Amino acid sequence: MRRAVLETRERSSDALPVRALCEDLCAGLASKDYLSEYLAIYHCVLGRCRYMRDPRTIELVRKPAIIASEIMAGRVPSVDCDDEATFIAACIEAVGGTARIVTCAFRDMFYDGRRQYSHVFVEAFEPKTREWIVLDPVAAERTKKMLRDIKAAKIWEI
Repeated sequence: MRRAVLETRERSSDALPVRALCEDLCAGLASKDYLSEYLAIYHCVLGRCRYMRDPRTIELVRKPAIIASEIMAGRVPSVDCDDEATFIAACIEAVGGTARIVTCAFRDMFYDGRRQYSHVFVEAFEPKTREWIVLDPVAAERTKKMLRDIKAAKIWEI
């Protein structure tokens, strides 16, 4: 996931579709209204993407540029939490923001002594309030409950 976000940052072929979509989403917003930019990106995922689990034995992570291109073409990409988190993080960076990825566990499950995480979401740093904003389209209106239910979390800086 981190690598996909970094590729979007570093390669113009990956950055351009993401930036173009973000410019479209934020066109009607006031300049320097960073929170509204983040919310426009979040609501884009809520309204223009469909949640679908990965195949049972494969962990798929789609490139943000592919998701952006599908949305701009009027299609509805099917994505899961890691696709959404990767895409949102890339979009936050595409508008000049700072994002980080959070993996979390809702149960105390371990395999070979390592904690098993079952969900991932993004936090975006809002520079005016200096707060991290949770952006989780899977939890959506249940975000506060989801945050209360977390047993363990790991933050991944990008």
